[in-house]
Amino acid sequence: MAEDVDKTLFLDYNMSDAFDWSKDEMPVRDAIWDYLMEHNNHDTMKTEEQMKPFMTESEADIRKFAEDNLKTADAK
Repeated sequence: MAEDVDKTLFLDYNMSDAFDWSKDEMPVRDAIWDYLMEHNNHDTMKTEEQMKPFMTESEADIRKFAEDNLKTADAK
């Protein structure tokens, strides 16, 4: 039998599934997108460029970004 090669990217996990400190049901990718949009005056083209590295970064790198930038003060 062939091995299942369709793996879910960490970016597609819901925030609440990926992080014990989050109750958000949105995917990690959307949370990062929203964060970047808020920090660059809602420039879609700039946000798209900023998102590209996340597509190939390791789960550990994405987790670090989320911990450093998305984790709320209440959750820290």
